[in-house]
Amino acid sequence: MTGRSRRAPTLLVMVLGSVAVVLALALAVVVAVRIVDDRVVVSGVIGSEKEPFFSHPDVRARFAELGYEVEVETAGSRSIATEADLEGRDFAFPSSTASAETLKAEAGADRDHQPFYSPMVVLTRESVVGSLMEGGLVREDENGVRVFDMAAYLELAAERTRWRDLPGDGGFSSANRNELLIRTTDPRSSNSAAMYLAVVGYLLNDEEIITGADPELVDEAARLFLAQGDPPRTSQQPFDQFVALGAGHTPLLWAYEAQFVSARVNTEAFPQDVVMLYPAPTTTSTHTLIPLTDEGDEVGRLLVEDPELQRLAALNGFRTADPGQFTDVALEHGITVPEQPRDVVNAPSYEVLEGLLREIESRYSAEGAGAAAEDEGEMPDPAPTDD
Repeated sequence: MTGRSRRAPTLLVMVLGSVAVVLALALAVVVAVRIVDDRVVVSGVIGSEKEPFFSHPDVRARFAELGYEVEVETAGSRSIATEADLEGRDFAFPSSTASAETLKAEAGADRDHQPFYSPMVVLTRESVVGSLMEGGLVREDENGVRVFDMAAYLELAAERTRWRDLPGDGGFSSANRNELLIRTTDPRSSNSAAMYLAVVGYLLNDEEIITGADPELVDEAARLFLAQGDPPRTSQQPFDQFVALGAGHTPLLWAYEAQFVSARVNTEAFPQDVVMLYPAPTTTSTHTLIPLTDEGDEVGRLLVEDPELQRLAALNGFRTADPGQFTDVALEHGITVPEQPRDVVNAPSYEVLEGLLREIESRYSAEGAGAAAEDEGEMPDPAPTDD
């Protein structure tokens, strides 16, 4: 009896020790995959133009139904590919295949997901359109789509044409002494600026895709960026400024089609006089998600395959694999869009485009320009996880 009594505490200690080990292992699994209210928390870095989609209540609710809470931080797509610290992230979601391919190689990822895409457009105001049409920059096609002539624009920009030099009836242009320039993001950090460079470079290269960094071409392209002053780092900030400050601040803005459509569909206060012009030529941004973990891979798969998330992508302005989803949204909200953009050029290879961007970056340094401007979309360091 006495011997058994002595052994009992020992057995109890052994059992409790085993339970503690099991609990510790279970806790480690929970820490490795964060769980909140039965939802797996997945974090990613995205181009800022996709932030309205990921923050949309219906998108968040759909992910919750599927068992996920998706947390995102924003950064310029080129920054995501070249500068970002992706430690602790589950996916990276830049706005171009070029940046995505670089990330894919560096991360050792064996797959990617392309849930939607968006052509590039030029945004302006109704008060400006008359001057643009009289200046030979804008026409309306047989379907009512307003087309912006990029070659005519480059000719005027090369001559340092000012808005007040345009022919017109004394409207907007006569009161604006600034140089006629399309406002872009910073080419040192942002994909949308790189898309602008791809189009401009194609035209400056006698309508051929660029294959090298010709110094004269680089000088002409760089001036179009440098003459803007201090461009923002990511694409959402200039869009917000364009909406809030009007044509006097930003007469022409290079943007994603999705930004305009999403704002028109989802924002009651969005100004009704904003006009979307389709550049001729333009190029298309294919938003490409690179998974860094299994959880990130599942989010990418859901974005491509879940019908409700695809529907919500169209409601947020993105074109999906089903062209009718986007055109139905546009038609329902009175937005005139082409079923498919007609005059589209391909971007150069990543290596060529990156070489051009580095050359333009050197022009910024030669002009004494500061580093790419920060904005609210700048990506912070990943939040620490509990351990």
